[in-house]
Amino acid sequence: MSSFEHSIQEMRGRDRVEVSEVIHVINTQTGETLGQLVNVSEEGFMLLGTSAVIEDNIFQLALEFENDTSNTGPIQIGAESLWCHASSDQSQYWSGFYIIDISDEDLERVRQLTS
Repeated sequence: MSSFEHSIQEMRGRDRVEVSEVIHVINTQTGETLGQLVNVSEEGFMLLGTSAVIEDNIFQLALEFENDTSNTGPIQIGAESLWCHASSDQSQYWSGFYIIDISDEDLERVRQLTS
């Protein structure tokens, strides 16, 4: 773990779990795909995208499963962008979010992702 990753880990209240499936993070206000979910906890998540995310902004997001075999639809959340850093080759961006609004049903789905 790099020193950057270690310092981010220390700021979190809970450990995040890497996701094993492809989950796209969509800005529901613009329809723009922000990136792909990398890891998640009940409190927040990290995504990897091709564009920088503006820090300290509030977003309405949908976590869309590429292979939604259960037909449950996307997880709808409100989240605040906390940080954004370019990858070492400057071609992608890592962004961290804090979940500020989520339904009980979608929170249960996030818990299933982390178990």
